[in-house]
Amino acid sequence: MFQVKDENAIVLASESTRRVDILRTLGISFSIIPPDIDERKKRDESIRDYVLRIAAEKAKKVGALFPDKWVIGADTIVVHKGKVLGKPNSEEEAMEMLTALRGKWHKVLTGYCILNMSKQTSCKDVVETKVFIKDLTDEEIRRYIKTSEPFDKAGSYAVQGKGGFMVKEIKGSYSNVVGLPICEITDILLSLGILS
Repeated sequence: MFQVKDENAIVLASESTRRVDILRTLGISFSIIPPDIDERKKRDESIRDYVLRIAAEKAKKVGALFPDKWVIGADTIVVHKGKVLGKPNSEEEAMEMLTALRGKWHKVLTGYCILNMSKQTSCKDVVETKVFIKDLTDEEIRRYIKTSEPFDKAGSYAVQGKGGFMVKEIKGSYSNVVGLPICEITDILLSLGILS
């Protein structure tokens, strides 16, 4: 579908299988280099600033190793009532999160950063999607948790997986909820002349 002008030009600063799969839908070649950074939120940092900073830090960490390449960094968070819902550490925590989300709207924010260190060029932004979770029963939540899918997912669910059954409505980008806003990423890669 698209072509990369230089086959070795793009590096995805992530080991997320969801982001890899989304980027592969473009039919382009890219390398995968997961960065090691501290992803904790700072005390007075806004949620928007937080997700954008983490995406930029991921891109910069990998970009420092490959200054001539275009590096894509991204971070996705689930937010409910102003609170960031991370990955659950236990069945109890997953139950708490999904109980809080059922029958309500919440937001999914993905910060992204596309940069090239040697060209001193950087494009970054945050994409927000609203998601409505149906009014799940306790039994539905328990059965979903038993699949083990929630444990490496922010907010304890995967819209592209078994958890899709609970997502009643989405306002905004679906791929953003999965982990990478592909429309925005593609537009930038095309505008920078990386894709043709």
